Amino acid sequence: MALDFEIGDSQNPRGHALVYFRDRTDSEKLYATYVVVFPLPVNIAKYVPPFLASSLGAASAAEISSFPMPPVPEDMESYERLLQLAEARGDDLIYGGLHSPQDVAGGMQTVGEIAHEYSEVWSKFDDSQKAPVLEEPAEEGLGVNEVMYSLLGEKDRLNELSKLVVKFRYAVEGRDREMREEVGNELRTLARFLPERYHVGKLIDAAEDSSGRGTRLAQLYLERCYGLSDDDAAKVQDLEREIQTMEDSD
Repeated sequence: MALDFEIGDSQNPRGHALVYFRDRTDSEKLYATYVVVFPLPVNIAKYVPPFLASSLGAASAAEISSFPMPPVPEDMESYERLLQLAEARGDDLIYGGLHSPQDVAGGMQTVGEIAHEYSEVWSKFDDSQKAPVLEEPAEEGLGVNEVMYSLLGEKDRLNELSKLVVKFRYAVEGRDREMREEVGNELRTLARFLPERYHVGKLIDAAEDSSGRGTRLAQLYLERCYGLSDDDAAKVQDLEREIQTMEDSD
């Protein structure tokens, strides 16, 4: 059924419309109803008692997109009044054809068909207005873990650092290149959330050394991070001396 818009446009429907009819035997006599397309789906079965829901039938229980009220066209005083209402309310105005007030069932069917067609017109328009969902290109370094690191306190970041160093050493010693690269990237991501004074880059370099020296040096750098976090200057000094001694022995 092609809708006859007298106000409005089928390519740009407003979602609510006055629908009028002329009497089959007296063209001066008018009848009207009002059709609204719901912006949200409505499932009638959710709002009636369970024992009644099953009696609604599949069509009634399904999502309803539009609703005409009254379901059968009622008397309308004049065409001028229709125009006034449509303009004042910002409604579409649709001519529905001829109507016989004695044929209640036929009138109800016609109104239902118009409401369904108007709903379809609105649905097509609404779909055309939806912005396409575009996947934003992933920025370098961004990820779920990075978001998590940004929310953690410094102590928790150090705890994560400790766990990652253990996993990294396991990958290095086990010659697992894929795991080593993955954990190494996480370590470098986490390093961006820790102050430069922690020397996380040097810690990573030490952890990449698969020898016993690398294990010990990585441990010293990690302990130094915790010492700095605790403001334990004496402990940091002792650790830095031991680190310096090991690095000078190369």
